[in-house]
Amino acid sequence: MDLEGLRQAAEAGDAGAARELGHRLCVLEGASSLEMPDDVPEAEGWLRRALAAEPADPVTATLLAGLLLRQFRTVLEFSPLYDGTGDRQAWLRSLWGRRAEAFELYRQALDADPAHAAAANGMALLVLDESTTDDFVCYTGEDEPEDLDAQDPAWRAEAARRLRALLALRPRDTMAAAHLAAVLGEPSPSHLGGLHPARRRCRPEPPKIVRAC
Repeated sequence: MDLEGLRQAAEAGDAGAARELGHRLCVLEGASSLEMPDDVPEAEGWLRRALAAEPADPVTATLLAGLLLRQFRTVLEFSPLYDGTGDRQAWLRSLWGRRAEAFELYRQALDADPAHAAAANGMALLVLDESTTDDFVCYTGEDEPEDLDAQDPAWRAEAARRLRALLALRPRDTMAAAHLAAVLGEPSPSHLGGLHPARRRCRPEPPKIVRAC
């Protein structure tokens, strides 16, 4: 079915069509671009409608979590947060809120299906990415407000627990095994490719935007 057919079916209340439409629209650049902190791109809107109709669907929850994280990373690098025209607090709350919601969506997916590898590994990658706060401080020169703490201390423990549960069901999942080692801060077995947590880094300062009078 083409996008227009999916859109018609989704508008008629077909949750499966809404999920498929949101999934296909996720590949478009606009799905992860936000002009304002409270923007809801079309892909996100359809995935939210699908999840509202079928809250126990781990596939939809995982797709939406992944999209929210793409939005987080994209906007963190390319947003009015850095050119002096946006409300930095509004953007930061929006970004941190998307990241926290993504974690909860992965949890929701794994509650429905503990063997959902994409959700467990997605959760692990989320907690292993420690660069986001550094990036904000690097670009803006401002400290992260205490009430916007990007990562709950329990997230890492939760990710480890979910990965262990996945490995109990799928012991040959080498990606999950590598992510578990990384979450626990242990060296990855050599046969798993030596995956390591994301290193903290500070990207080069973005070019200053000169506005015409």
